[in-house]
Amino acid sequence: METSSGLPVKERIKLFLKFSLVGAVFWWLYHKGLVTVESFQRLLSSPFYFGFALFFMAINTLCGTLRWQVLLKTQGAILSFGRVLRLTLIGSFFNIALPGAVSGDFVKAMYVARDFPDKRASVFGSMVFDRLLGVSAMIFVGAFSALLSLVLPWGGSLPPVLLYAIGVLGLGVLLFFVYLFMSHKTDPLFKLLQFFTRRNEKLGAVDRLYQGVMSYRANPKRVLKAIALSISIHVLLIMIAFLISESISPAPIPLLALAVIVPIGMLATTIPILPAGVGTGHAAFLALFKLVGSDRGAEVFSLIVFFQVLVGLVGGVAYLKIHTEKLRSGAALQKQANQ
Repeated sequence: METSSGLPVKERIKLFLKFSLVGAVFWWLYHKGLVTVESFQRLLSSPFYFGFALFFMAINTLCGTLRWQVLLKTQGAILSFGRVLRLTLIGSFFNIALPGAVSGDFVKAMYVARDFPDKRASVFGSMVFDRLLGVSAMIFVGAFSALLSLVLPWGGSLPPVLLYAIGVLGLGVLLFFVYLFMSHKTDPLFKLLQFFTRRNEKLGAVDRLYQGVMSYRANPKRVLKAIALSISIHVLLIMIAFLISESISPAPIPLLALAVIVPIGMLATTIPILPAGVGTGHAAFLALFKLVGSDRGAEVFSLIVFFQVLVGLVGGVAYLKIHTEKLRSGAALQKQANQ
């Protein structure tokens, strides 16, 4: 059964339940005093901070779009920037409609895979590599900032275990890219993977996905361009958090402090529990902001989610438009067949 907008009733019910769950989490946060209406009012009543935060979020989205377009082009999936932007916005919509903060990536990859059925593995490989670049840049920015925190005063101190964890993750990212570019002639990981895939046909998709990801080693310039865009995305996110904290915090939080704690907090949102990373992100930001003497961490994250929701709503409109056009096209073809 379809509604007049083209979205199935079952899908509407699922979305309603998911958003209701997010609403319940925000109500609990409000009930505990971790999120207040006053913070939203302060941000909205500060046109300078709100306008620049919205501008940075828009640039953030455009950078993410360009990054994925570069990766798709490398795989031979040539799409216009406008088409990739629409799919990126749709992905943002499903990031707030599905558990976790990366769920929309699979949805937008499905759309591209339909356009290039002979490149399905490559398309999903681009999606996985796009996410790897995003997380890697997040770790890199966090590790670099954590290193600076050891030599520059930033208003707080990270627990040693957290510093070691960031260091290990940063080393892991470095080793991954070293292996990516150094494994042209021999790829022991691929040989190990084939050892298992040859014994289990169901793992064949994993084999093809791995090849799709590792194919980027033949295009180092485009990978470096994508890495630069990824770092820009996370720097913009830090600036958004800075603008938000400036508008709602009684005492300003140093920019370097936010450069240390925001990337670490955003890593928690990749855990697929609730839509848009709600819950895990709140807990991470609350704990990290306390390291610099602020109790506004959950509120800062809530307002970051607010801007993500604005982008997601635009993606929702794009999704409904594409879905409706698809239904109309199907109805027209069915009508022609009946005639």
